Amino acid sequence: MIRSPYSIRRAYRLICAFALLISPTLMAQEIAFHFDGADATPVRVRGDVAFGADGPRGPEFEGFDASNEAVRFGGGHLVLHSITDDAFTFNNGDAISIEAWVKVDTPSGNSPMYIIGKGRSGSPEFARDNQNWALRLVGSDGVLNLSFLFATTPGAGDKHWHRWTSTQALYAEAGWHHVAVSYRFGDPSTIRGWIDGKPTDGRWDMGGATKEPPVVDGDSVWIGSALGGNPGSTFKGLLDDVVVRREVITDEQVASVFKYNGPPRMGEPIPVAMPELGQIEPGVISVSITEGLSSHSRWPYMGEAKPEKETLFALDSFILDRLPLHYDDYGIRNGWDAPLLVRLAADVPLREGEQTFLLRARALSRLWVDGQLVASTEPLGGPTRDGEEPMTPVAEPPLPGLRPHGYFIQEVIADAHVESSGGETVRVVFETMVGGGTLRTEIGEATVAVLNDSGDSYSILSAAPERAIPLTDSAVEHVLARQHAEIDNLDDERRRSVAAKHNDYWNQRHEHARAWLASNPSNDESTSIDEFIDSKIEIALASSDEANTDTGRLFHDKVLPILEEACFRCHGEKEKGGLRLNSREAMLEGGKSAFATLVPGDSAASELIARVTTDDEDERMPPTDLPLSADDIAALTAWVDAGAPWPGAPIDAGDVAIAPVIDDYAFVRRVYLDTVGVPPTPESLDEFVASTAPDKRDRLVDSLLNDDRVADNWMGFWQDMLAENPTLINQSLNSTGPFRWFIYDSLRDDKALDRMVTELIMMRGGVHEGGSAGFGLAAENDARFAAKGHILASAFLGVEMQCARCHDSPYHSTTQRDLFSLAAMLDRKPASVPNSSAVPKEFFSKLDRKPLIQVTLEPGEPVSPTWPFADITGASEGEALDELLRNPDDSRERLAALITSPANHRFPRVMVNRVWQRLMGTGIVEPAHDWEGRQASHPELLDWLARELVANDYDLKHVMRLIMTSEAYQREAIGDNAAQSAEL
Repeated sequence: MIRSPYSIRRAYRLICAFALLISPTLMAQEIAFHFDGADATPVRVRGDVAFGADGPRGPEFEGFDASNEAVRFGGGHLVLHSITDDAFTFNNGDAISIEAWVKVDTPSGNSPMYIIGKGRSGSPEFARDNQNWALRLVGSDGVLNLSFLFATTPGAGDKHWHRWTSTQALYAEAGWHHVAVSYRFGDPSTIRGWIDGKPTDGRWDMGGATKEPPVVDGDSVWIGSALGGNPGSTFKGLLDDVVVRREVITDEQVASVFKYNGPPRMGEPIPVAMPELGQIEPGVISVSITEGLSSHSRWPYMGEAKPEKETLFALDSFILDRLPLHYDDYGIRNGWDAPLLVRLAADVPLREGEQTFLLRARALSRLWVDGQLVASTEPLGGPTRDGEEPMTPVAEPPLPGLRPHGYFIQEVIADAHVESSGGETVRVVFETMVGGGTLRTEIGEATVAVLNDSGDSYSILSAAPERAIPLTDSAVEHVLARQHAEIDNLDDERRRSVAAKHNDYWNQRHEHARAWLASNPSNDESTSIDEFIDSKIEIALASSDEANTDTGRLFHDKVLPILEEACFRCHGEKEKGGLRLNSREAMLEGGKSAFATLVPGDSAASELIARVTTDDEDERMPPTDLPLSADDIAALTAWVDAGAPWPGAPIDAGDVAIAPVIDDYAFVRRVYLDTVGVPPTPESLDEFVASTAPDKRDRLVDSLLNDDRVADNWMGFWQDMLAENPTLINQSLNSTGPFRWFIYDSLRDDKALDRMVTELIMMRGGVHEGGSAGFGLAAENDARFAAKGHILASAFLGVEMQCARCHDSPYHSTTQRDLFSLAAMLDRKPASVPNSSAVPKEFFSKLDRKPLIQVTLEPGEPVSPTWPFADITGASEGEALDELLRNPDDSRERLAALITSPANHRFPRVMVNRVWQRLMGTGIVEPAHDWEGRQASHPELLDWLARELVANDYDLKHVMRLIMTSEAYQREAIGDNAAQSAEL
């Protein structure tokens, strides 16, 4: 408050406590609440409020005695009573000044905390938006700005709200602060704020400045809360000497209140002076990035800088348009902790005398030359009201022929006197704020240039005169291109250095995988793709029976397609009703029915024929609205009556004839497109063809697989495989776009497949900065982890779970519980089916037959984080799995380990099959995206490649190398040859 001398302070308090009742004159000046006891203050206590707490005390705070008391707010508030309405009524032309001593508990969110305000009490007698006036604190992480708020007569939208927020802030950790604000209603230019006796500017960041009068009504005045005591608006901490005055106060008056006699405190402004940076290497420009500041609109306060987070690198010139990337502790892209303070500094040789400097910056910045503050730019503001702003004109260059500044870049030209002689250098420091709030963490094209001696051009300032660069488009673009390459290299070094800290863990994982292979040996004797194919052809030819050619063709051309289309979906992988129909042996074994499924030679006794011919819709198969055609039934009946033969596919020797190997020209084109995604240059093609080295094809494969462009080409392969919905390409729509850079970095760094997939599942790094956390975004936000569980199962296990989102799958073995068990593992807590994914019960009541689908989970029923695929993958819970985990209590990490465990035989097989399909045009299991119920056309080859993948530390490029160096890859008409299509 505006305090009387200490000698009369106690008497003054008592007078103020009852001033509202006895002294209209005094009432017109100020109303003060000192909280030296509940009985001394006309307030009603509601909730957790405790008097008698330690207030600001002397000698640290001059003007307070050593026993001064305050009030602690722990979630409650105070309501004023016995006070006339006129005391707190303000109309246009009336001045209001509010001040208080505050000691804030560090807030975790950013909701406004009310110090004092009139209106918004939640009383049904008044409108909910009747904010007469209020002083609040708003911010996060203990950094809080002043917030003065009032409402005018309600209109459309929220334009009747008018909020002023201070530029400066206070720090909760610093202890007691004195805050104040002053305003004359109807004159927005009079707004003024103070923190710890020092003025702060601010801006009207809601509703804009207005001359309209505020709302005036008879609602109550509250201290410590609003909105009916809403916890998000309730003050947490201590208050003392809350004062409301009916006059405008001055800087001098407020400065006389805050008398602090202690060491510098966190949150106090740092003196405006060129920073002391110590020794800088001659001839280079040192760049530092300090993150974690509190505001992008002002310079750091005492204690805000966090040098332990600085990232240093060097430049040749005072120009920078891109920051290095930021990575988390695993080397995965993450967002900078913005706002950032970016500082470029160097000792520069400059001629003595007056010089003209040009400064360009996007946001708040300043340029120091030899201790002088030469130029500065303003903070970058947020969007204008209604999201509209005037058209920005095209910038003019500072002199003809020079490069103009970019869009939304500020340009300042200023003169400075430089004192140097005899080749001495001058310290130049450029500082700028980047990011923060809603701003992107982008620096723009920050530039410092100096006018040449002839005054007709600018050159970008450099630490060495021979490296001076003219401020022209061609020169600037050349230096920026070189700078981008250097920053790219810096990013690679930093990312790989951080990721290398985890190499020991992954080396142990791979040793475990090799040990698992050794304890589970294979009986295969072949050692190359071509050996497996040759063996397969020999066996196929030997088993082909010429006498049964007609029978074989009839079965494979007519009968088997009917079974595949009408029967296998439910009675193949799914085994519905305990019955399988995907082999003759399975048919002969029968199912749970008392009737024989198949009686060879007797269609009348075969349940198979009875079920496809019955008129009972509940018994007829397939259970759809479209029964088998008469021709299909006739074909099945004839097949059963003929003994239900199930011969191998008839093969003619010509069908399996080996195609010739392609020539060098075709090979080079094929291998370039499959690896780096672009055709070879004429020069590289001619050089390869001219070479006579016998191993030139193998060497070309090795060279291209080590080319960084492989990441560009194969990133799309991974995105397609992991896309929840490939049609969603807008990041704001939660597409797969945000994590594409995680894929790109992983491919360029040659991460092992099990490591890459694990880090994808762990969803680390920044959601929108390219980290694997972006994989967690989903268009189906009502159960996003169910959407991600579906993708993971399909991509890495060959398990289709799309139907299980709303009901048990009719054609696969997966159930709703399976999918939501995966979702729970990803979410690290029980999951449940949302109402939006439930099949309405009315759907079943309207059917005239038994439904094909079943709903086995009720909406809201919790499903625990449990691995549902132990039987089909071979990977299960247990001590062996726990040894692979860093945190056995993390169900998400457990899911990643179960998918990538060497015991999971599906994971390497599915991934090998996907690569084979990409390179060979067809999968070993076809189609690659629908593994269930399909038999591998060459299971021995599939198993061998999968073991090769695991044995070589899950190096997917090793599998690609095996494929592309094989003759099978280098033959003509891959994917078109009848034998290769049928057998491979």
